[in-house]
Amino acid sequence: MSGEMPPRSYFNASGRAYPDVSAFATNFEIVVNGSILLVDGTSCSTPVFAGIVSLLNDIRLNAGKSTVGFLNPLLYQTLKDRGFIDINAGANIGDVSSCPGFKATKGWDPASGWGSPDFSVLKKLVLRP
Repeated sequence: MSGEMPPRSYFNASGRAYPDVSAFATNFEIVVNGSILLVDGTSCSTPVFAGIVSLLNDIRLNAGKSTVGFLNPLLYQTLKDRGFIDINAGANIGDVSSCPGFKATKGWDPASGWGSPDFSVLKKLVLRP
């Protein structure tokens, strides 16, 4: 994890760390009142990851297996360090506060979690016994 942390007043040091994962979420097109706008951030990455989980469930169901269910055991045991593209540069610095944010580092970090999903790897891993 990154050794450069913002002041403790910006996060709950005794709580659960997050994010678990991240996803590429820049310049997504949305339509508002008939106009196309480009947006980015969590509002884009969350539905992207949800769609990937839905596809993984479909693959498992078609193979006669159950859905992935609660994701944390899968993410932190089965897929730990596999199935994600590690994001090890950059930071999640926001523009709405003075918080300096967290820096991305090798492995899990509070800026990008395990990284961005690699569907080609994930679809193979979720079929393993």
